[in-house]
Amino acid sequence: MKTRRPPRSLLAGVALVAVLSACGASAPPADELANELIDTLESDGVPLSDAVKACMHRVVDEFELTPEEAQATGEDNLDGVAAKADEGQVASQAVIDRFQAELTACNTAG
Repeated sequence: MKTRRPPRSLLAGVALVAVLSACGASAPPADELANELIDTLESDGVPLSDAVKACMHRVVDEFELTPEEAQATGEDNLDGVAAKADEGQVASQAVIDRFQAELTACNTAG
């Protein structure tokens, strides 16, 4: 079974939220942006399957920081973590890596 990397547009969306937050711009919540991007994802010009999209939506909707992650990052939501990851905070980057890994796991659903 072939495992694909998460679609770049979704990862770009997470990075965009971090950049907009860091610039002080009013960015949409990370989960809202991620869900909108999921609906438009394609792989090699072919839309992702409904099963993969449903899995990714579930990951976005259910993703929570562990108590340890919240303490290490000083944040309690993905928006704050994304901003700190963009600033180079290692603990926040680890949370983003976990989020991306959970999204990547969805690629086996379709």
